[in-house]
Amino acid sequence: MGREIAAQNASVVNEQLYRRVNAAIAVVALSLRLAWVSWATRAPSSIFYDPSRYLSYGNEIASGNGMVEWLTRAPTAYYPPGYPWFVGIVTWLSSPFTDQPWNAVGVVQALLGTASALMVGWIARRIAGPIAGLVAAGVYAIYPNLIFHTGVVLSETLYIFLFLAFLMVLLSRPWNSEFSLQRALGAGVLLGLAVMVRPISLAVVPVVALCWMMARKDFKVVARWSAALMVGVLACIVPWTVRNAIRLDGFVLISTNTGDNLCMGHADGATGSFAILEKCEVPYEFLDGVEAELRGDREKQRIAIRSTLENLPREPWLLWRRTYFTWVRDGDHDGLFASQTYRHDRWMAIPTEARLIWIADRMYWLVVVLGLVGCLQLIRYRRPDGVLLVGSALMTAAVPLAFFGDQRFKVPVIPLLIIVGATLLKSREEPVEPSGDPPASSP
Repeated sequence: MGREIAAQNASVVNEQLYRRVNAAIAVVALSLRLAWVSWATRAPSSIFYDPSRYLSYGNEIASGNGMVEWLTRAPTAYYPPGYPWFVGIVTWLSSPFTDQPWNAVGVVQALLGTASALMVGWIARRIAGPIAGLVAAGVYAIYPNLIFHTGVVLSETLYIFLFLAFLMVLLSRPWNSEFSLQRALGAGVLLGLAVMVRPISLAVVPVVALCWMMARKDFKVVARWSAALMVGVLACIVPWTVRNAIRLDGFVLISTNTGDNLCMGHADGATGSFAILEKCEVPYEFLDGVEAELRGDREKQRIAIRSTLENLPREPWLLWRRTYFTWVRDGDHDGLFASQTYRHDRWMAIPTEARLIWIADRMYWLVVVLGLVGCLQLIRYRRPDGVLLVGSALMTAAVPLAFFGDQRFKVPVIPLLIIVGATLLKSREEPVEPSGDPPASSP
């Protein structure tokens, strides 16, 4: 009896210590992000880059005009709507207090980034115990490029928050009789919101179904859960598709920039990186109005498909080039350039920029190496929850490679690599359970 009481007391003490350290990590994460926003956030100085476009959409949405082009006043679906609407809501809510919505967006993203650090820790603890949880949360809290992205009007911070929330709902209960259709539906809604920010998330649906099948081995149960998940996803997508059918007079599932992205990645002259190609020039562009936006998207998709079929032997080389430009060449510091309008407004001292790049890139390679080793270990364990993390990372990394290479495209994968890398700290005394249930040390 005495030993049991002592073990219980030790467990209480350990839990209290865990919460204190976790709270300290949250304070660090929030402080670093707010400090960065205060120092680095500025109004974008060029209308030709995504941050300025997002702000213009946000202003129109806050003014009650919906998602329209500020030049033509025409409705548009060029970008996925999730982030423009986020910017619009923040702009509207902050308008009584500030006329600088980019600062308001930065503060809200600092809060989302802090919450994401805690969610990363929670997921890692669920998979591999408290030490892994604290390490994952700590690494996320200080990871440079994630801090850089907090201060720019780009969609990565919001997307990461929504996707981690989706994973938390999936992992919050063991995949047995305790996991309900309502929980699958809730996870679907969160995934759907993430899809409305970055449609690549749709590729995760079959991964979730596979992991459920590994855990339950009951096709009827998995089919019900998968159907509930898809209902939640479609509840987010369908209203926007209907809006597009009404306002654009055409079928657009989510956005009309697929043609641009595919054409840059596959047309004659493609190099694997972002480039304006002569072969992709068509007589109608999305800035010329609704009809031109739809026709341009369709025509550029046809150009990309035709070029791919006519040059199939070139595709493996282009795939390697896209991988190289996304994951190898430039490290992970694109948020630093975005905060300076991609170096068109260089306000930061060159030595300071160089030091930040040096720190960011070395931390990036550490996370990538440990993340890859962690992926191999989780696959070897064959735990459904581990396979979920590895599969989500793989799909999130692979889908953008269908377009062109850019270091920004890997930012959503970094939190998953941080979690997976932290699972290497799993205590050897903890059993590896193939059922998908959490380890005994999980809350």
